[in-house]
Amino acid sequence: MSKSSKTLIVYFSFDDGANREVERLRREIEADIIKLEPVKPYPSEYTKRLAMIEWEFQQGKLPQIKTALPNLQKYREIYLGYPPVFGNRLPSIIHSFFSSFDLRGKTIIPFSEIVEEPLRATLCEMNELAQKYEVKLVNREV
Repeated sequence: MSKSSKTLIVYFSFDDGANREVERLRREIEADIIKLEPVKPYPSEYTKRLAMIEWEFQQGKLPQIKTALPNLQKYREIYLGYPPVFGNRLPSIIHSFFSSFDLRGKTIIPFSEIVEEPLRATLCEMNELAQKYEVKLVNREV
């Protein structure tokens, strides 16, 4: 972690597909970076992973976050990266992130390693989280 950065990149990915995009962004904005990982990892096999995701949605279960986060007070902006699931939903771990940490007053900038259209489809759900947890949501091209 950089001592002077006021920007943090927090991202979640089911695999290592986002690493290149996240590294590019980190260099571009000179931010600290954290990968969200659930306590119980998602299966690597696609159909099993989809079944687990669907079960989380149906049961309203939020995965516990294994990743230790730094003190978020020093960060003004948090870039939040995730892959949309089922085309238009936030991964449950993003809900866990909002509910587990004090994000009040922070600016959240969502991004995805996937094309923009699926990201836009998740913004309604992201707006609901932003209002509930008192954060400012900024839709900025990343």
